[in-house]
Amino acid sequence: MSAYRPVGKLARRLLRSNSLSPSRYPFLGCGKCLQTGSTAFSTTSADNSGPTHVQTEEVNRRTELDFEELRALQLSGDIALIDVRHPAELENYGEIPGAVKIPLCEVKKALQLSEEQWLAQFQMEKPAKHDRNLIFYARGPNASVAAVEIAHRLGFKKSRHYIGGWEEYSKVTGQPLKKPQKAESFGALNVYHDEFNQFFL
Repeated sequence: MSAYRPVGKLARRLLRSNSLSPSRYPFLGCGKCLQTGSTAFSTTSADNSGPTHVQTEEVNRRTELDFEELRALQLSGDIALIDVRHPAELENYGEIPGAVKIPLCEVKKALQLSEEQWLAQFQMEKPAKHDRNLIFYARGPNASVAAVEIAHRLGFKKSRHYIGGWEEYSKVTGQPLKKPQKAESFGALNVYHDEFNQFFL
């Protein structure tokens, strides 16, 4: 896989399941992809400085990567990093340098673009279906694992997600979780409301 231009856990049971049933996974309840999809597996730190990522299981190297591997890929330049958070959420939160912004509700459509269309829209080479360095991330693991599910169904079988998301990245690198002097907008509380079949059908 050639180097990309630097323009940019959810529990393993979800990936092992045969379907993403809203009744089984509440963050997809009622056919919607809700805000909780990007923030699960986080808690508030003891000093109330912000959410802290809680890793409950070992990293599944087939579908996930941790901070150390993410940093290694960033340094090598051999990564296509996709931020799948909604624009309303990005108004208030920071982001990982070099990521291309493709909201979860647009991932399916984006991955179906031709190489020429992808290049024109995102100013980077489109990852090949066999590439292992197509990486998704969000604030937490749920939205990014949903993006991996979409990508795998479209043939990008080696795509993965950064399990720690922006919460872990900001904590480890010492960056503020939220952008300064900006209250969280109402829109950021309801960012994943597109129909379920847009993502998975």
